[in-house]
Amino acid sequence: MIVYNDGIHLRETDLWFDSKKKVPLSFISNAKFNNFAAHKKIIATPQTIKLLGKKVKKSLVLPCPFFRPFSLGKVQIELIPSGYILGSSQVVVDFDGRSMLYTGDLKIRPSETTEQAVARHCDVLVMKCRYGLPNYIFPHTQEVMESLTNFIDNTLAEGDVPVLLVDPLGKAQDLVKILGDQRYSLSINDSIYKVIKIYEEFGVKFSNYQKFNPTQIEGKVLVFPPYSRDSDLLEKIETKRIGVVMGWALERLLVKSVFRADEAFPLSDHCGYDELIQFVEVVRPEEVYLVGGFSIEFARTLQKRGFDAKPLEKPTQLKLL
Repeated sequence: MIVYNDGIHLRETDLWFDSKKKVPLSFISNAKFNNFAAHKKIIATPQTIKLLGKKVKKSLVLPCPFFRPFSLGKVQIELIPSGYILGSSQVVVDFDGRSMLYTGDLKIRPSETTEQAVARHCDVLVMKCRYGLPNYIFPHTQEVMESLTNFIDNTLAEGDVPVLLVDPLGKAQDLVKILGDQRYSLSINDSIYKVIKIYEEFGVKFSNYQKFNPTQIEGKVLVFPPYSRDSDLLEKIETKRIGVVMGWALERLLVKSVFRADEAFPLSDHCGYDELIQFVEVVRPEEVYLVGGFSIEFARTLQKRGFDAKPLEKPTQLKLL
């Protein structure tokens, strides 16, 4: 039914899924898709298209809202939420008498700013498994946030500036939403601020935040992307404590060392190992194909549980960013 070649291709059609090379027609699961290619045509949610911005200006864009099935020739298609970031989607495909679900990046835990993921039964499941090892089981979001707010409170009490390094698309918006609703005063890096404004266009409400101003940081929580760690803006702040917020913070000492941070908090916008298993068991596919992360190891896990599971691509070493 499918073939893998720098992206997943539905046989006997023009349809690809998150293709890394230019193709006639590709479904794009979310706006954080790496190695974006200027495909001739793109299928994505309106939110994803808006967040992609200029990246799609050379493509014919086919916006598709959630839960509105449509046909492309003999192929029936429906986009459903994946819970990863705003507008991120899975795609359900019915073709030649069989059904397929491609997840893209997936998170089944509830999010403050993102549509709740949906599990749909299918014959063939093609799934990303970024955290497909048993040691990647995430604590509850509330537990992580309690640790994070203790870090913020203690830093402010000592007269220092708390700086949170977090991915600018998705996780940053969750963090700003939660902390703002708890009445923390937030000073936001420009790249994160711009994304927040797009989220607001789609009805997500934020509070108690402003764009970063270096002359107005007293009593505020600074929220910056990880790549800003060595920026002049942050280096000029002498009395600061830095916390890194990312899924890889389960490897706490490593992440603290890489970012020269005071603390690391394991808040993820992906499924952990246990959640990946849970999702497969709910979907109940006849066949499972795995991409990304620890696909070989996770295939063995699913095989032991009775699933016909195979990795689709040769694994590569994962990066922290």
